Amino acid sequence: MKLSAARPLSHQIFSKSRIFFTSLLCGCAVIAGSVFLQWLVYDDWLHRSGIRVVGSLLAGVLTYAFSNRFQLTIRERRIEMLGRFETIARMNDQIRNALQVIECATYATNPQATEPVRNAVDRIEGILEEVLISAHPSQPRGKSNCINFRHTAAPL
Repeated sequence: MKLSAARPLSHQIFSKSRIFFTSLLCGCAVIAGSVFLQWLVYDDWLHRSGIRVVGSLLAGVLTYAFSNRFQLTIRERRIEMLGRFETIARMNDQIRNALQVIECATYATNPQATEPVRNAVDRIEGILEEVLISAHPSQPRGKSNCINFRHTAAPL
């Protein structure tokens, strides 16, 4: 388990307006940087007048387009991943309840066979916990709220 506190996946999804402004800032930075470099080269070093802005504007527009598309693709992937994690979270209780029924039925028919079934249940719960913690690290997770038959059932 990680010791550092990671932000939940839902907090890592940027809004479309933030993506727009970030991309716009990148495009403007490319325009400003290329105009500055052209001024430095042409006016200061070569002593020629004039700045070529068409190439700078084209570079800025392309930077905006690529940056915007890249960030929107990442946003869509994170939303899709978050949807999958939410589905797993909803299914988690149903899976645990079904495993408890299996464990109870196994204990009722053959009390000696309960330990391997319990080990399998613990492995499945561990995997589910890892997946859910990676989706929402700030939410504490624990064992199922269902009755644990290993500790409460008396031997027959």
